[in-house]
Amino acid sequence: MQTVSQLIRAHLSTLPRAEMMVARALLANYPAAALDTVASLATDAGVSAPTVLRLMERIGFNGYTALQDALRQELYERSLAPIEQLSDYGADEDPLMRSRAAFSRGIIETFEAMNPADFHVAVAMLSAAKNRIYATGGRFSSILARNLILQLEVLRPHTSYLTVEDRTTMLADITLNDVIVIVDLRRYQSSSIEFGREAKARGAKIVLLTDRWMSPLAEQADAVLTCSIDAPHPLDSMVPAMAVTEALLAGVVDSLGNTPVERMRRYDAAWDSLGFSNQYGSRFEAADAPSGDTAR
Repeated sequence: MQTVSQLIRAHLSTLPRAEMMVARALLANYPAAALDTVASLATDAGVSAPTVLRLMERIGFNGYTALQDALRQELYERSLAPIEQLSDYGADEDPLMRSRAAFSRGIIETFEAMNPADFHVAVAMLSAAKNRIYATGGRFSSILARNLILQLEVLRPHTSYLTVEDRTTMLADITLNDVIVIVDLRRYQSSSIEFGREAKARGAKIVLLTDRWMSPLAEQADAVLTCSIDAPHPLDSMVPAMAVTEALLAGVVDSLGNTPVERMRRYDAAWDSLGFSNQYGSRFEAADAPSGDTAR
């Protein structure tokens, strides 16, 4: 099920001007802006109360109360800790079948809810030769950021993974050609949010990979890619998010055409010059093996 913010973003390109003002006011202070009265949101947006109600109807809600009920449910779901999900994940089912169903459903729901415009904006920014590409994430989600950079560096130059410590240096050297992919999932990390906001203020472009409830950084992002985090266990899954990064890579490959071929040859040659195998998998697996040994 799509969240209110996803529904609004899906309609942004077709909204009349007055309703667009309501949408922007709501997204700028989401979800708090809509948890007060219709009159309050109308005042924030500089429009009439009927305009607010027209937007609610356009995105599928039968009245303002229905919208607020949906937002309160979002707030509850987005604040759930793993221990609070122990009773919901179906431990009585076979874990293999449960996992297959959960991951398949999560990936399908993720791509069905994806805003194509945001996806193509992200691909264009990641593909532009003039841009420097960075990626960073939180305590767990940094795995996704690191994997994206490991793959992108095969295809194009000027790609870097940012640790928390790297972020300060990056801010000092930021340019208008910098694109930062920030992964921020449920129980959002304040340090990632503040870094993204500061980087945006200094001129960087932000691609945000987040869950359906959306990190507070969403309003500042140039492209917002949402994913399911439903899992066959009490923890949040990163399988759908990983699928989104793979889709981004597919988009970059299509955008670059034959451009990566020569780089991939040089990339192979660089690894071969250091004594690694010609196969990507063996090359990376061999990195920690003793000299002269083949990694297993």
